[in-house]
Amino acid sequence: MVLLGGVALAVGAFVLFYRGPGQPFIRGYVSDVGATMLVYAFLGLLWRTTAARRTLATAAIAAAAVEFYQIVGMTPPGIGGVLVGAFPDPWDLVAYAIGVVAALAWERRLVRSGDQTG
Repeated sequence: MVLLGGVALAVGAFVLFYRGPGQPFIRGYVSDVGATMLVYAFLGLLWRTTAARRTLATAAIAAAAVEFYQIVGMTPPGIGGVLVGAFPDPWDLVAYAIGVVAALAWERRLVRSGDQTG
């Protein structure tokens, strides 16, 4: 989970500093994928439960917390605003799903290989 969290932070750093083509897409959706992976990794470090429960909790946190902030217009200032975004968008839910699936696949791959440190 530590390594997954590092990958998620690297995705976030890439999004934060990326200035090339497709920047709105990268900032709007790739950041959601990375943020969801980070939540999954964080829960994995703190909560010893099944992957299914962690997956559902991650999806709920992403969809409920972030979208709630966007709907009520309480976007955090600075970097928080970049990561959370400013507008509710149904495609955000797709990005969250991709992030959860990627994190779950990461964990499944490590469990199959017997490596419990990732």
